[in-house]
Amino acid sequence: MRITVLPNGASIEAAPESLLLPALRQAGLGIAADCGGAGSCGSCRVRVISGRAAPPQPEELAILSAEELAAGWRLACRLSVTDDLCVSLPVAAAADERKTRLLPLPADFQAESSGEQQYGLAFDIGTTTVAALLWDLREAALLGSEARTNPQAAYGADVITRINFSERQPDNLRLLHQAIIDCLNEMSAELCARQHLSRELLTRATVVGNTTMSHLFLGLSPSTLARIPFAPLFSGAVEMSAADSGLQIAAGGRVHLLPNIAGHVGSDLTGGILASRLLDMSGVHLLLDLGTNGEIILNANGRVWACSTAAGPAFEGACIYHGMRAAAGAIEKASIDEQGELHIAVIGGAPPRGICGSGLIDAAAALLEAGVIDASGRLLTADKAGALPPSLARRLLRDHGVDAFILAGDEGGRPVMLDQKDIRQIQLAKAAIAAGIRLLLHQAGMDIRHIDSLLLAGAFGSYIDVASAQRIGLLPPLSKGAVVPLGNAAGVGASMALLSAAERERIYRRLPEIAHVELAELPEFQRVYVGEMNFPDKLDRGQAKP
Repeated sequence: MRITVLPNGASIEAAPESLLLPALRQAGLGIAADCGGAGSCGSCRVRVISGRAAPPQPEELAILSAEELAAGWRLACRLSVTDDLCVSLPVAAAADERKTRLLPLPADFQAESSGEQQYGLAFDIGTTTVAALLWDLREAALLGSEARTNPQAAYGADVITRINFSERQPDNLRLLHQAIIDCLNEMSAELCARQHLSRELLTRATVVGNTTMSHLFLGLSPSTLARIPFAPLFSGAVEMSAADSGLQIAAGGRVHLLPNIAGHVGSDLTGGILASRLLDMSGVHLLLDLGTNGEIILNANGRVWACSTAAGPAFEGACIYHGMRAAAGAIEKASIDEQGELHIAVIGGAPPRGICGSGLIDAAAALLEAGVIDASGRLLTADKAGALPPSLARRLLRDHGVDAFILAGDEGGRPVMLDQKDIRQIQLAKAAIAAGIRLLLHQAGMDIRHIDSLLLAGAFGSYIDVASAQRIGLLPPLSKGAVVPLGNAAGVGASMALLSAAERERIYRRLPEIAHVELAELPEFQRVYVGEMNFPDKLDRGQAKP
């Protein structure tokens, strides 16, 4: 069967009765599939423009409204090809360029130079976004940066979904490995082209990422990371030749993959430790990387613990009804004033077409404060909104069988909504992070009152409103100055390791000081996690130990 794919007009072949999603993947046409093709997330929507489509499957009927089905929308992972079709793919959101914005290198950092003109690359492989940084090694000067959506997202939004995908078919691990290698090579080619450099002048590269991304970069199966005790296949740093890595740099170039800390605490946190100088701090300090896989490190007066929490992809815009990544058209801020009027800010000033993570946190906090959401996470229904200002009450409705709140409508009148299922996803994500912080502090015999500072690593952490994050219980209620956004600390750490062998050796020596805590094995984990599910009634700066 022939499939014509818009908007690029590609023509691909698909076997009769086969599913559309594998055919699109095989043709290299990127399409999100956050659940890995299990039919549960709805992110692989396509629109059938012409041709006879097979009847919708039960999973499609559960996710797509009658109006969407009537307009031709289907799920590629469930659409069986029974005829020649013309389908349109949604325009993909651009990668979050904010990941390439770096904090300054530490004041005490000293780069090493051979005196020769050489160049190098620092890569930060995130589950959602990949960043590449091109450095002049002689001058320790940043020449350029590039961010792209991780192409592995087509096989699943989070690490567990990708691990499951890697095990499903014999060739799937190779697909995931090759996807990231091709992405890194394309980014390096783009950066070199901008600077008119030959890639033969790239003599060194460093790579950081969470533990699953590190395995997939090396082409190693991450399957053990999905099962207790979540043990990685390798530990320590990995140094290899350019040829062995698959990276297209100088023939004699070397590639350094920084060491992971534990099963789901990866080398991205190793980079964050380098960038923040966390291990050199006195007092009680937390380093938190907010993402699909939340990673937390606690330095309590020189004793150090680390853990990871499965926050899920909600704060990346995935698994949210109108969720999207931070790109033009995404609602990034939301507030409700004293008169009950909702105010939003949209990236790029474009008509709103979705909501990204920072907007999601703001919206939840504003609705909670206004009484539209209660502490249990229940969204008011339209028939029980009499106490609300009319400006808020009229935004409540029931859509696709679920209670929802209208945040905005674009120029075509399509509303952007936050529904009850979205609020539950927010609760699950924030509970995972909050429980991780509380339990890690408990290992040190402390609670949040002992924290001197909370360092937020990652681009996302730099753009969330701290007060909103505290209002929903995602972050502990510390004073404003105690919460310090770091930007892409993983990218900074990767750059430091690129520019200095001494920095690499320094972190290699000190990582054994960190004790890993497997939260799921703690007897109090389930109780604390469930206890963090509700939103706080108010900010309480004296919360007790678990």
